[in-house]
Amino acid sequence: MRPGRSFIRSLCLLLILSLSVSARPVQQAATAVQRRALPPAQYIPARDYDARHYKLDLRFDWEREQALGTATITFAPLTSNLSRVEFDAANMTFASVTLADGRPLRFEADEAKEKLRITLDRAYQPTDEVTVVINYRTNGPQKQPAGIFGTFGGGLTFIKPTADDPNRPRQIWSQGETEYNHYWFPCFDHPNDFATSELIATVEKPFTVISNGKLVEQRDNPDGTRTFHWVMDQPHATYLTSIIVGEYVPIEMNYDGIPVISYVYPNEVEQGKVSFARIADMVRFFSEKTGVRYPYAKYAQTIVRDFGGGMENISATTLTDTAVHDARTELDQTSDGLISHELAHQWFGDYVTCRSWSDIWLNESFATYFEAMWTEHRLGRDEFLYSEVKGNQEAYYEAWRRGLRRPIVTKHYNNPDDLFDVYAYPRGAAVLHMLRRALGEENWWRAIHHYLTKYAHHPVQTEEFRIAIEEATGQPMDWFFDQWVYKMGHPIFRVTKEYDPSKKTLVLTVKQEQKPDPSEPYPQNEFFRAPVEIEIGTSRGTRIERVWIEPKEEQKFYFALDSEPLLVNFDYGGALIKELRFEKPVSELVYQLRHDEDVLGRVWALGELKAKLQAKDVAEAEKEQIIGAIGESLAKDAFWGVRRDAAAALEGVRSEAARKALVVATRDQKSLVRARAIRALAATGDATLAPIYQQALNDQSYAVIDAAAEALGKTRSSEAYALLTKLLDQQSWRQRIRIAGLRGLAELGDPRALEIGMRYAQPGNPFEVRGAAFALIGAVGKNDPRAFSFLSEQFNRALVARNQALMIGAIEGLIKLDATRAKQVLEEGRHSLPPQAQDLFQRIVGNLMREANTSP
Repeated sequence: MRPGRSFIRSLCLLLILSLSVSARPVQQAATAVQRRALPPAQYIPARDYDARHYKLDLRFDWEREQALGTATITFAPLTSNLSRVEFDAANMTFASVTLADGRPLRFEADEAKEKLRITLDRAYQPTDEVTVVINYRTNGPQKQPAGIFGTFGGGLTFIKPTADDPNRPRQIWSQGETEYNHYWFPCFDHPNDFATSELIATVEKPFTVISNGKLVEQRDNPDGTRTFHWVMDQPHATYLTSIIVGEYVPIEMNYDGIPVISYVYPNEVEQGKVSFARIADMVRFFSEKTGVRYPYAKYAQTIVRDFGGGMENISATTLTDTAVHDARTELDQTSDGLISHELAHQWFGDYVTCRSWSDIWLNESFATYFEAMWTEHRLGRDEFLYSEVKGNQEAYYEAWRRGLRRPIVTKHYNNPDDLFDVYAYPRGAAVLHMLRRALGEENWWRAIHHYLTKYAHHPVQTEEFRIAIEEATGQPMDWFFDQWVYKMGHPIFRVTKEYDPSKKTLVLTVKQEQKPDPSEPYPQNEFFRAPVEIEIGTSRGTRIERVWIEPKEEQKFYFALDSEPLLVNFDYGGALIKELRFEKPVSELVYQLRHDEDVLGRVWALGELKAKLQAKDVAEAEKEQIIGAIGESLAKDAFWGVRRDAAAALEGVRSEAARKALVVATRDQKSLVRARAIRALAATGDATLAPIYQQALNDQSYAVIDAAAEALGKTRSSEAYALLTKLLDQQSWRQRIRIAGLRGLAELGDPRALEIGMRYAQPGNPFEVRGAAFALIGAVGKNDPRAFSFLSEQFNRALVARNQALMIGAIEGLIKLDATRAKQVLEEGRHSLPPQAQDLFQRIVGNLMREANTSP
């Protein structure tokens, strides 16, 4: 499972990461600290039977949002004299329970404990196989507690047109992870039992049914319905069973004779071909790298409405329909990350699955890291290091600063869903990258292949992964898992260097400065052990030295050199999760920014220069030197990410040299650099730059147009209103350019735009357009008595509907309009939320308040 990557969802995910614990200062006081209480320990549930096969036969009542059907479950006892069996089942009404031959059985539905208890006709033994047939109906949408923006669903979700969204497609989709499939069929709803499955569903034409495994039959019925029969003949965890009903067109590809199918909306076939063009190549890549050919009869990915990202249902991934985009979007971004993540799960999460939710990193961290390796394969090492390795580490550091701290593997949690956080995704992926570097390429891939083949079609735990590595490579990795997986934290290194010309020796002193946190109940490392690569550059060239950091406070490393080093890069390639304190003079940082072959070394040097530039005591000559070096990097660095970071580093810098460098960068070959340069220039409020922004409105990149529209609005140029309103009539994918125009008008603040905002805020417009219109109304409606009551009403409606685009837009609009009055409305809204969602809501409001206060 993977959340989507839109701006709003990224913001929300970042904030969600802070919910599991209350935020605390990073530094602890010297006085006694009370240890934080652990959540309760959760253990693998016991079972007295082994489920062998689930067969579902379903029809649907769209009006009541119900499934009506039969579940035929075959199981074998795991204990002697089994006379009663219990299945997870919730929000259902049961008509009958029988044996396969039709003999009735007594049953009891315990709704409070979400169980169906069946009394068997006699005592059965482990050598027996028993089949029960359960006739039932679901009772509308399941009662999973909703957060601020709803959930991924759970059980079955019915999508139908509404007054707010009359063009909404009719769909039914399921979501099983973590333990929500028992809301639509009785089962053992935990990941430590594998069974085969079968699904028969009858639906009205022109609907299609997509499920797991192979489509063995599709037939038209005399009553105008269609029946689809899917069979998944390889065992899997129950939560991976899925169904999607909707109107779709298949985009068919194949890998090695295996169908690879993307199901898209009939009016988005061409865009679907663009978005999913590389899926068959991804299947080939993962098959070849793991040494395990894609193991199922087909791979399908199907888009649905109102889904939070992606879900790796076995052989039948569910994707948000926002994964589909036009060719123009690919100038800025693709959906490859989401697509490759869910595909990687077919090996890591489906073929082998975590035995307990405590080990969810075996699913999510692997999928996140294999997503990164697809980036490495397709776009190269620099992109991999910058976007994936650095990106994963930074997500973890941000969560750590916010106070979310735990080991990757822990039995302590309140709800399984709590574990789908930064530790399950980017932190775990960052640890896998370190493991790959520690083992070496050959050993890494040998270990991965052995792990997959040894535990194929079985649930696994972390220790089994560790043992598989040792079996495949002979390398004992208990120290690595103890340090990085079972304990929390990371090292803080202070590095100093000294060159002795008489001995022609470079001495590096490495101190570990991290301290255990006495308020944390989880196990922690006092000191860390790790291999680290050190890049050393002299006038004669560059070399890479590999050393081992030992678990002690201080170490010294000695390197023979012919001359004084010009560059020393500690942790070449940036593999190690760490904080680095390595003080260097400006001249050395400038040299590293210009000459380091390691893209992350250049990024680090850029960050150090930016910090020095922002220091209050920076000397004028040094300031000019730094600006010149950053401007040179912006113009000349070979990698776009460094150029974009250089543009960001110059934002807010009052300097003609910085201004000129940013103006040149608005013509960079990479769209994301152009967009970032425009945003950096916009922060100056310089109205003379309006012609540059005006020209950028004609760019092919949506990201550039977004930046240019807001920048033009900030200039308050006399031509801005006419230019921005023109954007409202331009056709673009999902009305991206119209949204840019609304955002630009909000920055402009011209009261004439109020009626435009009111028009686009009405139901019938896409939610993202309406959200942008709400923000516009707040920006320009200060003198109109309708504005506050309208936005308050829209906020409350969005809150009830848990619609994130409308809620964020309404909050932003209220704050822009009247922050003081908004606080009361927003506080009332916060109290209407479930307790677990209130903190997240408050953080979102706080972020938007701060953004409003810092806007020009």
